[in-house]
Amino acid sequence: MQVIALVAAIAAVVTGAIEVVVVSNKPAVSISPPGAAPLGSVSYEVPKGALFVSPMGSDRAKGTKAEPLRSVQRAITLARSGQTIVLRAGSYHEWVTVTRDKTVTIQPYLKEVVWFDGSVVVGNWRKEGSVWISDGWTTQFDSSPTFFRGAPDNTEPGWIFLDPQFPLAAHPDQVWIDGKAETQVAKPADVVAGTFAVDTAASRLYLGSDPTGHEVRSSDKPKALGIQSKNSVVRGIGIHRYATSVPGFGAMSVEAPGVIVDNVLIEDNATAGLFVTASRVTVRQVTVRGNGMMGMGANYADDLLVTGLLATGNNTQHFNNAPVSGGFKITRSRTVTIEKSRISGNFGPGLWFDQSDYATNVVANDISDNVGHGLILEISARFVVAGNTISNNRDNGIKLNDTSDVQIWNNTVVANGINLRVAQDYRRASDLTVPGHDPRRSLPDPKMTWIVGNITVSNNIFSGATADSVVSVEDYSGEYTAAELGVTLDGNLYQRKDASSPKSLVVWSVGPGDPRRENLKAFTAAAGQEKHGVELSFAAASKATWMASGPVSTAAANNARVVPKAVLKLLGWDTSVHRLGAR
Repeated sequence: MQVIALVAAIAAVVTGAIEVVVVSNKPAVSISPPGAAPLGSVSYEVPKGALFVSPMGSDRAKGTKAEPLRSVQRAITLARSGQTIVLRAGSYHEWVTVTRDKTVTIQPYLKEVVWFDGSVVVGNWRKEGSVWISDGWTTQFDSSPTFFRGAPDNTEPGWIFLDPQFPLAAHPDQVWIDGKAETQVAKPADVVAGTFAVDTAASRLYLGSDPTGHEVRSSDKPKALGIQSKNSVVRGIGIHRYATSVPGFGAMSVEAPGVIVDNVLIEDNATAGLFVTASRVTVRQVTVRGNGMMGMGANYADDLLVTGLLATGNNTQHFNNAPVSGGFKITRSRTVTIEKSRISGNFGPGLWFDQSDYATNVVANDISDNVGHGLILEISARFVVAGNTISNNRDNGIKLNDTSDVQIWNNTVVANGINLRVAQDYRRASDLTVPGHDPRRSLPDPKMTWIVGNITVSNNIFSGATADSVVSVEDYSGEYTAAELGVTLDGNLYQRKDASSPKSLVVWSVGPGDPRRENLKAFTAAAGQEKHGVELSFAAASKATWMASGPVSTAAANNARVVPKAVLKLLGWDTSVHRLGAR
């Protein structure tokens, strides 16, 4: 999705499109396409003394190019710290742990395609009635729908992982026929075409579709890579079809500081794709897609840099949106930057910060078409949200909940439920019985109040909404008015489809009385906010093209707020840039 940059002198009105003001005579910063390069398209230098591994090798070999090893784990055992492990083309059916005493680089050979594959071919099928059976399947996995092995699901609202309509979501079993995923059912009697069942007592797999002449694969390994050594590098490989359980924390997990994950494709795994639980990790040009619960997760991941991430099509097993699912969720982490990424088309929330995150930058991302909120900032503090395009998410575009010290500048937020929803609820960080604290801190943490305050919202485009307002600021605990929450809106652009879609431009909590304001003039008069705001004439919301009329462009050129230098630096814009919206 791209906003067309126009100088103020250009005047155009396109029927059915959002009128958008882009006030700049300079092009926006170019952004490389997010996600991993196609496997086999990138060549990495092979240093002298590298260890070689090949699916055709032997673990009794020397590990040279001429005599490669067979398994990656054997290469880890033999490697010296600092050595590079080069994987020749093919599939590696392994669960590999990079131990704490070895700092290594794992990469493919020049332009060769390398997969870590958690599945095996299943044969010896026999027909019995309307189903096909393979005997001798003894693989079993932890199927807890929580982060604790063997534990049942939670019972408190908002903490229940499983949707009753998808009761087997947490079962990591997976089956493919010719690469097409089959759907798991609870028992053999339920098996029909397109489904499978596991009978652990009888050690059998059941299929409802005829496997004759087809390749049937089933996952038998729970994890591909666990990186426990600091400063290691993993790049240029693919990871798929691992039966990772919810408490398994990702088909690939980063558990040591300073690790770099670069140009890695992680797809079609049972729950989470990539999980980071260490400091100073860099995730660069990584794709996480089609994973069962979420694409990527992070916890205790201080100084995390994620750039060029593509997280799409995750939560295929339809876990509940909360407590965790969708594109990418980060908890209890400080000094995090998420930039130049695309988080779209996930069956749950897009990008979610929760549980005492602090000092985070969310810059120049595309967060769109998620079946949940686009961007969530929850019980956390100190964010810069700038230069993002957030569009067509089923729920709110930006949901800021119990979070303080947030700068929201130059985002294009269109066609979501409510484009910006600022909400306070009953939670207070002073109450240590409420879940969500960072136990590494001295509690209560003075930087983490969980009370909305010091929120600046400027130079954003808010257009189209499928809920009851374009922007909303409310306290559901009843303690504060919107003004008392310290929210400042100024210099933003607003638009509705028509006078009833949505009915209100802004919901602004005022205590007793009607908090709804139908237009910008009424909102400014009642709240003293948006003295430099602009309201456009009615037009249908569009996520692809925005144009600006001459008069409105001129008004915006006069009214857009000066962007703080720190935000300009994050965006890569110079001080002459003067625009509304993302780019």
